Amino acid sequence: MKNLNIKIFWIAFCSLFISGELLGQKNYTLYGLQNTAQAHYLNPSFKPSAKVSVSIPGLSMHSFGASNSGFNLGDLLTEKSKEDSLKIDPENALLKMKDKNILTFESYNEIFAFGIRQKKNYFSFAVTNRFNSSLIYTKDMFTLIAEGNRQSLLGKRASFDETGINLNSYVEYALGFNREINDKLDVGTRIKFLSGIANVNTRKSNFGIHTEENTFDLTFDGSAIINTSGVKPFYDSLASEDYQPYENAYNFKNFGLALDLGVNYQLTDKIKISASLLDLGFITWKTENATYEVEEFNYRFEGIYFNQLFTDSAGAVFEQLQDTINDVFVQKESNAAYNTGLATRFYLGGSYAVTKNFKIGATLYNEIIKSNYRAAAIVSGSVQLKQWLSATVNYSQYARSLGSIGAGVSLRGGPVQFFLSSDNILGFIDPESTKNVHFNFGINLLFGNPDKE
Repeated sequence: MKNLNIKIFWIAFCSLFISGELLGQKNYTLYGLQNTAQAHYLNPSFKPSAKVSVSIPGLSMHSFGASNSGFNLGDLLTEKSKEDSLKIDPENALLKMKDKNILTFESYNEIFAFGIRQKKNYFSFAVTNRFNSSLIYTKDMFTLIAEGNRQSLLGKRASFDETGINLNSYVEYALGFNREINDKLDVGTRIKFLSGIANVNTRKSNFGIHTEENTFDLTFDGSAIINTSGVKPFYDSLASEDYQPYENAYNFKNFGLALDLGVNYQLTDKIKISASLLDLGFITWKTENATYEVEEFNYRFEGIYFNQLFTDSAGAVFEQLQDTINDVFVQKESNAAYNTGLATRFYLGGSYAVTKNFKIGATLYNEIIKSNYRAAAIVSGSVQLKQWLSATVNYSQYARSLGSIGAGVSLRGGPVQFFLSSDNILGFIDPESTKNVHFNFGINLLFGNPDKE
């Protein structure tokens, strides 16, 4: 069996690369385009303004988003004085961080979808490819990289507690049902069957390094449990070369279930309220599993004495050190099945119709990532011109950012509906100053007017 520390490092490196380079999808702008076919993904009580809706394979909804609560690119790269160039300034980035920070990325790619209205009922089916990842990191981790252990961390324990990587890749097969209870109330639900492709789940992570103030001796402590599924064949030389992870997209060997719920209520002639609960579910992982566990340890490293290098060979000294580390770091590996929960989200929205075609609204967005709660507040204005144009603009606060401006538009010409939206359009204009980026787009085919029998 390969050394566990090397395996954990490999998993961490790959997941960090995925999360960092792609740099979560919230889609509260799409929540304001309620007559768009894909808006019912955010609230199952919403439905498009058509009797039949079909997404175009390849051109259907594609959504990408990312966020970093710790710092933005402009905090890390600052201008050199009297020079027209940039420098890496980790100390400035550290000033923007909190003790615990979250980096997320999410993509949502619709493979095929359709919906049908039958009197007061709306039935839908969709197949989507979903990927989401999150990295929880501590300020002390970056402090140790930027300063070393002889400045602000001297005499203190550098805490990496709760640092972890969580990555999910799966295909979602969703059946939706929406019902008009009366002329004021709509309710909806979606039951989703999930086929897991790959997963990295940091179930437990407690690590720390203490530097003794006078002798500079290092004390390492910690413990960890990391679950993986569908990842081991990429780094294990003994794994089968024929392994294809995307076969898991449809065989349901990693089976999961999830539920969405939504409600939409016309409180008065001008006021409408809505709420939804999304991704309440789990996946059971069974394919190509590998769970790595580091038992609790506490090890004091006092350095290497130079006289050992003169009396013994350098190879013997380092071999002895490796044996000591292997004795201290007790490691286990198993391939047992395990469960992971989804990142549960919920929306609460309200709107006021100023005129027949213009309304203002407010939305609260909430999500739970590995017991970490994050929220956003959004105010918006929306225009609806018959069936051919919907447009919305909003301002939001999310992920400790100063605020984002989002915008979205849905255009319909004949049976073709095109939509485009972003929760932070300034992120593309001034990427150095943003902590969130997001956009989605797609094309639908809509047939029939539900207001005409």
